[in-house]
Amino acid sequence: MTSDTTERASQLLAMTQRLAGLVAAEIEAMKARKLVSGSADWDEKERLVHAWRLEVSRVKADPTLLAGINAELKAGLRDAAKELEQGLEAHAQALIATRTVTEGLVRSIAAEIASNRSAPAAYGRTGAVNGGQRREASGLAVDAKA
Repeated sequence: MTSDTTERASQLLAMTQRLAGLVAAEIEAMKARKLVSGSADWDEKERLVHAWRLEVSRVKADPTLLAGINAELKAGLRDAAKELEQGLEAHAQALIATRTVTEGLVRSIAAEIASNRSAPAAYGRTGAVNGGQRREASGLAVDAKA
């Protein structure tokens, strides 16, 4: 094993661990409803993800780049990759939950505004109460993809 191989494996391990830490921090920010703090490390995450993806692609294309690393480093890489994968799955679930709650709130608010702005009930030609025409809420833009 050359020092280049050990150095490559150590750098890949450090990147993987840092990414897993950033993902975990963002999940905690989402749980605490502090979404702004979740994007505080956006530039670092973007650079790390790009570098990590390139390095993993290189290793997949040429496994000899990590051939001969010691068992401890290999186990560390495996554990860090598993931790990152689990973190990304939890992150996806947290995003789905946040999106579901947000969409529900937006729909509820839009429905409430629409019902408050509907025409009042009135008597019709036959003496029956008309429910009034529903008017769409004006002055409010609703994006169902929120």
